[in-house]
Amino acid sequence: MQQLSELQPPFLVIGNHVHTLDSFLISSASPVHIRWVAGAYLFKLFALRPMLERWIGAISKQQGRNDFFTIRAIGDALKSGDIVGLFPEGTRTWDGEPVGFDQAIAKLVRMFKVPIVVMHLEGFYGLKPRWADKKRKGNVFLRVLPPIMPDHIREMSVTELYERLLADIGYSYRDWQEKNHLPYVSKRAAEGVEQVLYLCPECKQASTIVSKGITITCTHCNFASLDPYDKLHTTQGTHHFDDIAFWHAWEREYITLPQSSSLTFPPDRGVLLQTGDAKKLVTLEKRFTLQMDQEGIRIKSETGRDMFLAFESIQSMIINAKNTVELYHDNTLYRIRIFKRGCILKYVEMYQAKRTSTEGDQA
Repeated sequence: MQQLSELQPPFLVIGNHVHTLDSFLISSASPVHIRWVAGAYLFKLFALRPMLERWIGAISKQQGRNDFFTIRAIGDALKSGDIVGLFPEGTRTWDGEPVGFDQAIAKLVRMFKVPIVVMHLEGFYGLKPRWADKKRKGNVFLRVLPPIMPDHIREMSVTELYERLLADIGYSYRDWQEKNHLPYVSKRAAEGVEQVLYLCPECKQASTIVSKGITITCTHCNFASLDPYDKLHTTQGTHHFDDIAFWHAWEREYITLPQSSSLTFPPDRGVLLQTGDAKKLVTLEKRFTLQMDQEGIRIKSETGRDMFLAFESIQSMIINAKNTVELYHDNTLYRIRIFKRGCILKYVEMYQAKRTSTEGDQA
C-alpha cells in the first residue's frame, strides 16, 4: 500500500469486488483517505447515510443505471485533489470469477485524466463467498498493481484502455487458486450455495439444490461435496463440473437455450417489498410470494396487492444486498427481498437473458 502514499493526488483507486466491506477493508490498510463510490441504496438507510456522507465522504451511485450526478461528483472530487475509489464491476462476484463491466468505464476514467491504481483482493472469495452463510479460515492478500499514468492513458484508445482495465481488474479466484493452492477451511463450507446454484445439471430441475455442511444435494438426484480448495467432488450421480464457477456458467448459458422454456420455478417467500426514490424507501408488503416465469415476475400479496413485473418493462435490475433485488419497472423503483437462502440471483440472470435475447432480435 506504500504506492498510494508515494503517488500525488488526485487519482483513482479501482479493483475487483468480492464483499460488501471491500471499501472498508482497503481503506483500513490505506495510508491515504479514499472517497468511495457507494451504492445509492446505502444512502437510503437511516443509520448509514450520515456516516457515508459526513465521515467517509462517499459518492452515491445508482447501480444499474446511468448516473450523471455521480460522474459530476467524481469529477468535482478529483478537481479538489481527492482520491476516489470505485469498483467498475458494480456488483460483487458470486462465483469468484470476473463479473466484467461496460466499455463506458474506460471512457469515464480516460475523461478524468488522473492516474489509475488497480488493486486485487486475493483469496477473499475463498474466505467467504457471496453466497456463503459462514466465514472460513484462510489467508487473504491485498495486491497493488503499478499505477497507470495519464501519459500512458492518453496514448491508448478507449478500446485499448478498456482491454487493459479488463485484464488488470479481471481477477479469477480459480486461476489464483490453481497457482497458490491455499485451503479455506470450514465444516459448513457449502452452506448457502443454493443462492447461486439454481439449476441441477443432472435432472435439469429448478430450485432443487440444498446444502448442509460441505455437501451439495439435488432433492431429485445427485450429491456432491466441496473441498477446502473450492473443488467439487461428486459422491452420487454424474460428475459435471470441477467447481461452482463452471456450474454457474452452465446455468447462465442454459437459461438462454430454447429448452429452458419448459423450466418451472417454484414460488419464493417474500419478506420485504418497497418502493421509493433517491432519498427514501416506503414499505408496501412484508408477506407475499414471488414467482418467475418466462415473461416476468409475479407478486402475490396476502393483502391483495398483486403485481406483475414484465421483463420487457424493466429498465434495470441489480442485486444490492443478500436476497434483495432492486429494479426499475416502468421507471418506478422497487426493492424486493426474499427469505434467507432463497436464490434472488435467478431473477436477475433470467432478466439479463431475456434482455440479451430481445436486443439480439432487434439487431
